[in-house]
Formats: sequence, structure tokens, C-alpha cells
Amino acid sequence: MNDRDESLLDSTKVAGRCDSITERIERLKREIGKGEAVYTVAELRRLERQLEEYEGLYRNLLHR
Repeated sequence: MNDRDESLLDSTKVAGRCDSITERIERLKREIGKGEAVYTVAELRRLERQLEEYEGLYRNLLHR
């Protein structure tokens, strides 16, 4: 499988990258959009859970 963003699946592969919350949300949406052509079903679920967590964090920060 190619064209995958491994850093979203494995935090040990981050290599100094530091996204803002909104950047991370957009990256997750983009990767989820690639679907099963690139990711397994389990990996997509993992990415979707991360997206939910980041969107919740973002909402919480906006409403403080």
C-alpha cells in the first residue's frame, strides 16, 4: 500500500512534525478520504477515532 501517511498511524514515525489541531484534522480527513484503496478497515477506524478526538478537542478549545 502506498500513498499512506504512516505518521498518523504510528506516533513513533513523527520525525519532528508538529501540526496545529486544524492541520491535523485536515490531514486525517484527507487520509480517511483515500479509503480502502490505501488503508485497511482497521486503520481507517483508527484514523476516524483520532479525527473524532481532535474535533472534540477543537470544539472544547473554541468554547472556553
